Amino acid sequence: MIVVALVVFYASRSLFQGLLLTLEHHIPRLLGALKAGNMGNSCVCRDDSGAEDNVESRSRQTENSTVHVPEARSHPRDPVRPPRRGRGPHEPRRKKQNVDGLVLDTLAVIRTLVDNDQEPPYSMITLHEMAETDEGWLEVVQSLIRVIPLEDPLGPAVITLLLDECPLPTKDALQRLTEILNLSGAAACQDACHPARHRNTTAVLGCLAEKLAGPASIGLLSPGILEYLLQSLNFQSHPTVMLFALIALEKFAQTSENKMTVSQSCISDQLTLLEKWADNPDYLKRQVGFCAQWSLDNLFLKEGRQFTYEKVDLTNIRAMLNSNDVSEYLKISPHGLE
Repeated sequence: MIVVALVVFYASRSLFQGLLLTLEHHIPRLLGALKAGNMGNSCVCRDDSGAEDNVESRSRQTENSTVHVPEARSHPRDPVRPPRRGRGPHEPRRKKQNVDGLVLDTLAVIRTLVDNDQEPPYSMITLHEMAETDEGWLEVVQSLIRVIPLEDPLGPAVITLLLDECPLPTKDALQRLTEILNLSGAAACQDACHPARHRNTTAVLGCLAEKLAGPASIGLLSPGILEYLLQSLNFQSHPTVMLFALIALEKFAQTSENKMTVSQSCISDQLTLLEKWADNPDYLKRQVGFCAQWSLDNLFLKEGRQFTYEKVDLTNIRAMLNSNDVSEYLKISPHGLE
């Protein structure tokens, strides 16, 4: 009897374990079937809820379909250039970067661009996109004037690069810029101990005068701006401010009407004084004297003044630079060695 009881016990236990394994195998399928049945019932109830729900569901499907349409791009994104806008589904919302920060980032990275075929830095691309509107263009120009330091030698280069690549400003934008800057002779004397802003302002004016040669340049050279540039040529100004003010006047003079206006302001008298710096041992002042002498010989002629190339001594000079092989951005000295 004991043996029979043991056999029955082990047999019933094996049967019970088999039943458990079978249930574990089939329970997930039963639960899935029950869940699908409930979903089907809910869909049936949704369909029976009325025509208004049908309209709402269709409108939602239309909205969902329109949301995903822009993801299909006509051309693949450049893998080198970072995305300009948007964010991933799990990416936190990015804060809009300050314009001043973008300008300083461009100034920091511009020295690494050694090839014309290189992709421009992301900060420069962003600034160009911002400048597509009048408000953005004004914000970029004010930032260039405000934040670029005087001691960075690439500051004027960044101003030139950014303004050259930005869209042409509208007439209203130029008018608003003139009102915002509010330049005059008195403004040129303000903050004389902090010349960075004046250097950047004169550099911006020179770039705009060259880019907008013609009627727009004539409208930009208001009496206040002309007075500001002429006052910046005084000896109380920083030599760098004097240099870029003189270059700005040269750019304005590319338009014949502006050239006549500047010439009538007695600029040649001030340039005659600056010409004495042409041999100054201070090379910053020497650049000012060099440009002043070139302007007197080529742009703003002074009555009764002998041209420099007519009185320079070429006796001991055996070779000189060829004036026919240079670009419009180079000025060659009368003796052809500078």
